[in-house]
Amino acid sequence: MDEDSGSEESPEPGESPDESPAESTTEPTGTTTPGPVLNRMSFSRFLMIFLFLLALYALIDPQVGLGFAGVANFAFAPLIGFGGTLPVLTILLAGMLTTTISSIIRDHYTNWVKMARTQKIMAAWRKEQMEAIRKGQQTKLEKLKEAQQGFLKDSMEVQMAPMKSTAWTMFMFIVVFTWLRLFVDITLGNLGNQWIAVPWSTHVFLNSAVVFPSWVLLYSLLAIPFGQIVIRLLKYVRFKRRLDSMGVPLQPQGEA
Repeated sequence: MDEDSGSEESPEPGESPDESPAESTTEPTGTTTPGPVLNRMSFSRFLMIFLFLLALYALIDPQVGLGFAGVANFAFAPLIGFGGTLPVLTILLAGMLTTTISSIIRDHYTNWVKMARTQKIMAAWRKEQMEAIRKGQQTKLEKLKEAQQGFLKDSMEVQMAPMKSTAWTMFMFIVVFTWLRLFVDITLGNLGNQWIAVPWSTHVFLNSAVVFPSWVLLYSLLAIPFGQIVIRLLKYVRFKRRLDSMGVPLQPQGEA
């Protein structure tokens, strides 16, 4: 299934799909050595677990999160801080940065082609199952259960794909949100610039909270739509590359 490019599991261009990591690193004597692909997978798994635990630690101990935010301030303050004079633009750029990076990470771990195919298969399978249940066709239900085993592995992989990027995005969001909180509380507080104008009000205090502080709501309002645009563009590129590799035109061609 990995030949459907779209995730980290897809073979690299020019690599034979049937060539295993062990075969590609077989020495002339016939002995095998651990391939670089396996080493990268092990390191990636270790890094994900490490970042996930680090993110949990930052949630449990706020001082750890503040330390990360302090380090991030060296990069964020000169790039998107603007000295606290443009708070809405700072929050917008912070949202664009985090959603873009998280979308790229999600795209890296998600096989969009396999996901689309698996969703279509599951939708058709459910339709047939409901029809068989409605008509009481026990023989057909048994056959459907057997057929389910054929795509169950792909279904589990599709469902687990978002979990692979959780550690990376969770750690990144903790750092950025902590930095934004310090930016609002300290930088803007010292300047007396914690009030902004929005379409529904001319005076909104960034630290005022109903469910979440106003700056968090503003961040979500700006970042979520942008993240959807980025992920759709990435999916478009993935599917276009897949169609190009198959020699299929992106747009249906009319009959001659």
